[in-house]
Amino acid sequence: MNQQRALWVAVVAGVLTVATVALLAYRVLVLGGLPPGDTIPDSLRSPPQVSPAEAQAEVDALMSLTLDDLDGAPQAMAQWRGKILVVNYWASWCKPCVEEMPAFSRLHGRYAAQGVQFVGIGIDEVDNMRAFVKTTAVSYPLLVGGRNASETPGLQVKALPYTVVIRRDGRFESSRLGRLDEVTLEALLNRLIGH
Repeated sequence: MNQQRALWVAVVAGVLTVATVALLAYRVLVLGGLPPGDTIPDSLRSPPQVSPAEAQAEVDALMSLTLDDLDGAPQAMAQWRGKILVVNYWASWCKPCVEEMPAFSRLHGRYAAQGVQFVGIGIDEVDNMRAFVKTTAVSYPLLVGGRNASETPGLQVKALPYTVVIRRDGRFESSRLGRLDEVTLEALLNRLIGH
């Protein structure tokens, strides 16, 4: 009888272990935003390599844009010249985008008085963005790039989230394809501010 009970406990433990591994794999591969399969696309591993001249041309195109905010009012990116500008391309359906936004809101609140401006450009439908901000507080301006932004210079991104940091003088500082953690970004902001 004890052998049967031990076998039963081992079978139950094995089934629970397999179920736990399957659940974790589901969370990482499906809920985490990674495509199912054996590989992660190269576009999600690291940003494409661009020359400094190409990076600056992207920044110049971005700074020449005028995009609507969530109320439909046009907002010129040029209004933030002279500030350290953190531009984050995002979408409401992009889980890593949504996960990094609370950190961006905290940093914006912490550094706005020191000349740091965060701007979110949604590569999304305006109705989706409006619904998102009803449930999630964002402390910085959100502008509408639209889902079909690939034709517009300054909005052409290969994947989301994508963040560009621009120095006060309008020069390209850095970019990051994929989620950007708060500690890394704060260190960069402190360096640019001169702390």
